[in-house]
This record gives sequence, C-alpha cells and structure tokens, in this order.
Amino acid sequence: MTKEEEQEFIDKIKETIMPYAQNMTKEQIESLVQTIQKQNSNLPYGFGDMLLNQIKLLKYGKLD
Repeated sequence: MTKEEEQEFIDKIKETIMPYAQNMTKEQIESLVQTIQKQNSNLPYGFGDMLLNQIKLLKYGKLD
C-alpha cells in the first residue's frame, strides 16, 4: 500500500467507522471487525487485523 493509499484508508475509517467506534468498548470493536471479516470472504487475509489496529490507533493513540 502506498502512503497515499494508507492515508485514504485512514481517512475513510475516520469518516465511516470512528463515529461509531468512539462509543463502543474494545470488545465491541473487536467483535464488529471479526463479523466484518467473516461476512466478507473477499477481503484480503489480514484485513481485519489491519482495520482493528487502525481503529485502536485512532481511538486510543496506541495498539493496546
């Protein structure tokens, strides 16, 4: 992923997911990402982990 693609990915997360994730617990976010991964078999391997890490960084400023 290029730097530009990474920034687009982060911007899209901020726009679409973070408004909801701000009011969710860590466990709820993890469950949601797992559900997304299971329901979308066309997503690349590791996408769910990458998404979860980005959400954690945006919400908490760290991974754990």
